[in-house]
Amino acid sequence: MQHLGETTEIAIIGGGICGLTTALALEQRGLSPTVYEAASEYRPVGAGILLQTNALLVFDRLGIADQIQSTGVPLDNGRILSTSGRTLQQFDLDGGERAHFDYGYVAIHRGDLQRLLLDELDSRAKTGKACAEIEDTDPPTARFEDGTRIHPDILVGADGINSTVRDVITPDIELQTLDATVYRATATCELPEQHRTRGVEVWGKGTYTGGAPIDSDRFYWFATAPSPSPFETATTGRQSITEQLREYYSSFPEPVPTVINSFAPDEDLITTGLMDVPPLDQWSRGSVVLAGDAAHGMLPFAGQGAAQAIEDALALAAALSRYSDYTTALETYERKRKHRADRIRSESHWLGKFATIQSDLACRARNHAVDLLPDSIFRRFRHRRTTGTSLPVTKEEAALR
Repeated sequence: MQHLGETTEIAIIGGGICGLTTALALEQRGLSPTVYEAASEYRPVGAGILLQTNALLVFDRLGIADQIQSTGVPLDNGRILSTSGRTLQQFDLDGGERAHFDYGYVAIHRGDLQRLLLDELDSRAKTGKACAEIEDTDPPTARFEDGTRIHPDILVGADGINSTVRDVITPDIELQTLDATVYRATATCELPEQHRTRGVEVWGKGTYTGGAPIDSDRFYWFATAPSPSPFETATTGRQSITEQLREYYSSFPEPVPTVINSFAPDEDLITTGLMDVPPLDQWSRGSVVLAGDAAHGMLPFAGQGAAQAIEDALALAAALSRYSDYTTALETYERKRKHRADRIRSESHWLGKFATIQSDLACRARNHAVDLLPDSIFRRFRHRRTTGTSLPVTKEEAALR
């Protein structure tokens, strides 16, 4: 039986938000992980990210929640609108989440969050280390594309939805796709006062668009379109995709038109398909374990992809620091996290189908139903999700039991 301690070598494959948060949580518990990142260097790439209250509660335990709030934009409220601008639902994040849990939602650029986490780590991530294969699981052996190998005591696969590490734990898993394309961009623009601390979603026919401010003059925007996307297949007039998006969304409620008009042609766009990971039978094999999108990559419609990865990070670090053998630690981590993450992944998949309805009649019925739902239902749902956050028991709480 392998025993864990300060000399335990822990390798984290993937230096994104999940991998870096896991490393930070482990370091704060006296362990010394090494992060291996595929990219040759860390650059401020990507778009925005919405950190819901449960993510902030984890970061509070790690002592960096206030830094995240000051780096990003704490949102006062959020709204779901129809394409005509009618408010279907609005969320009072100050009077709800922030009043009950001290934290609401924070919108932040992914690169800014990544840099903050890197600055908090004692060790430096090793870049240019793309994992090619996990050759063994007990003890682990990882081979990188540059031909080098590592033989840690514990290996954490935080290498995203297209995980290489996952192949050795649950081989032959096929990602599930949603018949839609998503566009993302970060725009530099001057927003009207009412939109500077407000998140927005607009539910239309076959499209779901919106975003949130991530700085005083930057806005994270997203939109979905049916696949194949009409913005990519249309060729009339040789319009760029950006020009087509501007034209299509010009009549949508603000701030959508202002934001789209503010970013440069196509080079500012991030275009991807929409996929998620089906429920896995297990998250670990031997002393190799999955976390984040590698374990439960989900569609973005619940806004919980990052938050669930962040919950994984703290739960895994807590289990590895508490138990003297890795088998018990990894079993405890999976038991505490798998059901909640799988349930939220399923909710997000359902919301994705709901939000991208392409029938006129079904779209009108959906918006009418959302409009009729009492605010209290949404409040209770958000409150229940937050109270279910995977937070390890503190020493103070344990002493009171």
